[in-house]
Amino acid sequence: MDDEQILALLAGIEPSDAIPIPPGFRAVPVRAAVDAGGDPDALEAWVKSRSGWTKRMPAQFMAPDATALDALFYVLPGKALEGGPPPVPPSLPTSDLVAFVATTNLAVARTFYEKALGLKVTGESPIAITFDANATTLRIVAVPKVTVAPYTAIGWSVTDIAKTVRELIGRGVKFENFDGVDQDELGVWKSPGGAQVAWFKDPDGNTLSLTQF
Repeated sequence: MDDEQILALLAGIEPSDAIPIPPGFRAVPVRAAVDAGGDPDALEAWVKSRSGWTKRMPAQFMAPDATALDALFYVLPGKALEGGPPPVPPSLPTSDLVAFVATTNLAVARTFYEKALGLKVTGESPIAITFDANATTLRIVAVPKVTVAPYTAIGWSVTDIAKTVRELIGRGVKFENFDGVDQDELGVWKSPGGAQVAWFKDPDGNTLSLTQF
């Protein structure tokens, strides 16, 4: 069966409401599609190429005389049955994240992130410097004026926060203490959930953090 034949076959079958499906999707009974002459392997491949999948109804909801085929449904976007190109699955879940922080002085920011924090420079231009933050790209961008957020801009998850704090203090990093926050002598706060957090600022005043979960 070619794509047009499969589309015509599936689009001609009455959708089912026997199983829960996401909004905008349809559930097509596999039994009806096979009885209409569809090849199971070709149908399943076509459904998957349209960002769909096969779902099985739990046995306890099936009739006593139902077969394994009766329990199966093709779940796919409704638009896939209306013709046109197949839906394009989102690419962001498999794309690399890039973090951004602003600075008014690239030279000073480079010294801080490279020397004090120990990040490796991976690129530099007149408007930005990029660092490798354990396989995540951190891009420090030059701007005329930094608008400092009243919350953490970026942070790191660490395995030993006390050791990391002492290491950074030895490199000249100053940790913050906040009024009303119960922090220890290193500036570490223990959250009600057990996570430990410490904060420090970069040369532009952006708040950065360490967290030990």
